[in-house]
Amino acid sequence: MSNAYILDACRTPRGIGKLGKGALAHLQPSYLGSTVLKALAERNDLETAQVDDVIWGTSAQSGKQSGDLGRMAALNAGYDIRSSGVTLDRYCGSGITSVSLAAAQVMSGMEDLVVAGGTEMMSYFPSIGEPGVPPMLDSGNLDLRAMHPQSQQGVCADAIAAMEGIDREAVDQLALTSQQRAARAIAEGRFDRSLIAVHNPDGSLALDHEEFPRPDTALESLSGLKRFLTWFGMSQWTPRVPPMGS
Repeated sequence: MSNAYILDACRTPRGIGKLGKGALAHLQPSYLGSTVLKALAERNDLETAQVDDVIWGTSAQSGKQSGDLGRMAALNAGYDIRSSGVTLDRYCGSGITSVSLAAAQVMSGMEDLVVAGGTEMMSYFPSIGEPGVPPMLDSGNLDLRAMHPQSQQGVCADAIAAMEGIDREAVDQLALTSQQRAARAIAEGRFDRSLIAVHNPDGSLALDHEEFPRPDTALESLSGLKRFLTWFGMSQWTPRVPPMGS
């Protein structure tokens, strides 16, 4: 079995995921993906006709994020049309699954050069959702829902915290620690090599730095945030939580 090597990795800066506020929120998802693919080709002097496949992860595959985003992003990045592309969905594990599949293809001998990654525009889907309707993973399949009720992450996280006895203070402390570590890593330049600037289609700069994290975050401000369910207008909807020990 052949070995698989990761030759390079890069990403865009993290923008604020809100339309009208985030510096990247106005861009087309496949265009944003093409920014990364183009940078990888330029940084490594890739002959894109030799790229066997582009394996891309995108969770919310509808609207602007539909239509095989990985393939469209590769074309937008100027990749040769002989470089194919496929887009998969494993929710929040989509990107890492793409990389794993790319490695497996190389190790099996099926392919020699694969580009893998993912795109998710969090500013896009919350803006077009229905705040009064609990988002369910079954996409309205009531027969499936009767067999396997599946909610979204916010509700599930709240249920897990209740079942495991994780209180609000512990969650807020973890969030604060995460913000502090991220701010320190950015200040120390740990992401400088992997971070690439994003330009608008007209060439003007869209974003060249992280809009997150928030180094001035304090426990007091975190404790004042509303719960996820209330943000989305679902404070009256309660998930079915099994009894402790079941």
